[in-house]
Amino acid sequence: MTAKILTGKRAVVTGASSGMGAAIARRFAAEGADIWAVGGGDAEGLNKTVEGCAKSGVRSGGAGYDFSRPRTAGEAIREGAEFLGGLDILVNCASGRNFKALTDLSDADIDFMFDLNAKSYFFASREAARIMVPQESGHIIMMGSVSGERARPMRSLYCATKAAVHSLTRSMALELGPLGLRVNCVAPGLIDSGRVKKMMEDDPDLSRKRIAGIPLGRLGDPGQIAAMVLFMVSPENDFMNGAIVPVDGGSMAG
Repeated sequence: MTAKILTGKRAVVTGASSGMGAAIARRFAAEGADIWAVGGGDAEGLNKTVEGCAKSGVRSGGAGYDFSRPRTAGEAIREGAEFLGGLDILVNCASGRNFKALTDLSDADIDFMFDLNAKSYFFASREAARIMVPQESGHIIMMGSVSGERARPMRSLYCATKAAVHSLTRSMALELGPLGLRVNCVAPGLIDSGRVKKMMEDDPDLSRKRIAGIPLGRLGDPGQIAAMVLFMVSPENDFMNGAIVPVDGGSMAG
């Protein structure tokens, strides 16, 4: 039997009610990690994730938090570490989208997106670092986007928040690397999760255009993102730090 590579590790995964966050939590659990799954308003989805993780025989729990009040992200980490008895891995995966023209963005739109997509990552990472620095070990994984590296019209707000995540990744890697921590970021392209699937179904012309821009000619899958995140925190990958890794079917190559 192949050894489970995360046996004994304690992981908090945000955005775990569905999509990529749920896939990451389940994959970690399958590899032996105890899980604190952090969700938002989708209590049913969060419960499914917690139950799915528990089926792997690990300790699994979770709770819903409102990350549009970003300081609650720090609470989620503290409560998760208390449940788990410590913390070895944080995956910041909670995220939202807003694709509006710049002139149509309200003050509330701007506040919400920066609170959810950027400030909550900062509060969560700070709390994780406060736990990990004394133990001189730990992984912090950020969920970025190809839009954090490549600007797009009608997406100035989304691109700006993801660029902030990428910059935060690099800065934390420089600061925390000498203290024994590693900080990395996965930058997905178009992934066939709930929100993207609905967007594609609602606008077939946009769907064809976007897929045409992916050299592999298809959308990604949440499981592929989970596989990359697992590699990022695996013991054999112990020299990656400050990396922004696109998983996008090649769309960033052109």
